[in-house]
Amino acid sequence: MPDGLWPVLALIAIVLIYVIAKIREYMRVSDAQWKKVDKSKLREWDDDEDD
Repeated sequence: MPDGLWPVLALIAIVLIYVIAKIREYMRVSDAQWKKVDKSKLREWDDDEDD
């Protein structure tokens, strides 16, 4: 392989790992927020209305 390919592959791997870590962090925050919600105030939505 060309010598310049390894740094590019390493950079792509680092970016992918960072993005996956951020997604997992946002999923944890979202889950924690969902557990705090007062679910008694939630309503059902009817998006399939044909007027």
